[in-house]
Amino acid sequence: MTSELDIFVGNTTLIDEDVYRLWLDGYSVSDAVALRVRSGILEQTGATAAVLQSDTMDHYRTFHMLERLLHAPPKLLHQLIFQIPPSRQALLIERWSVASSASTRYYAFDEAFVREVLGKKLSKGTKKDLDDISTKTGITLKSCRRQGLCSHRFLCQQPL
Repeated sequence: MTSELDIFVGNTTLIDEDVYRLWLDGYSVSDAVALRVRSGILEQTGATAAVLQSDTMDHYRTFHMLERLLHAPPKLLHQLIFQIPPSRQALLIERWSVASSASTRYYAFDEAFVREVLGKKLSKGTKKDLDDISTKTGITLKSCRRQGLCSHRFLCQQPL
């Protein structure tokens, strides 16, 4: 019986902006892989579907581990676990950017989400409202929940 194990050891944490956007938008790993395949990534890189699946899963694991640090940006800046270049740290924690695609930022909001939430009282009961917003706007529920959490943090002025 043979087993195959791929190991990559590196010093710098690699972050693919496209995979980060898919993670932020709430796509599962399998959905993200399917979208990446449709984008033509296999032809561009010459990779196999198995390598793409492994790469996407690796990125999702990294983002999951980074998520607790994204909730407190100063912790991300001063942590020693992940070696992330300053430009990539900025990509991860930038709050709002009109010049670039807002959906690739952790603290950014989709326009449709903001239109639906504006004027509503933010509370713990908002989670049911987020289900409705997700259905109405076509934004994934996971992304709506992330944006709801971020808006609650900023608008209720809780310290990071």
